[in-house]
Amino acid sequence: MRTAVLGILVVLSLPVPATRADETTAGPAPNLDGLRHAWHRCVRNAFSGQPESLGKLAAEREALAACKAGEDRYVAALLAARAAEEEAARREGRTLVSRARAWAASIAAYVIDPVSSWLAAPTR
Repeated sequence: MRTAVLGILVVLSLPVPATRADETTAGPAPNLDGLRHAWHRCVRNAFSGQPESLGKLAAEREALAACKAGEDRYVAALLAARAAEEEAARREGRTLVSRARAWAASIAAYVIDPVSSWLAAPTR
């Protein structure tokens, strides 16, 4: 009985992360497939436009250098999308913890406290 009460008290004593009420989304997520296809198309076009005398490795480097801006846009959008997914997962976990804490508090208030006081009554 005491271990159950201690377990519930531990759950209730855990800190609740603060929520940000002023969180706003940056708008619709960028089209990752579109950015990736645009970057690949740029690389293919830049590679096919290289002179024949240039070696394959040098032509690949030139094509990648020519399309660096598209690659940067794609990588930045990909990282932002992953960060948004992680933030959403973290927020979902927070609500799960707060729901569990609320459930534990209701159990403590409606079950454990009355039973504890009822069992302690004969010793008074």
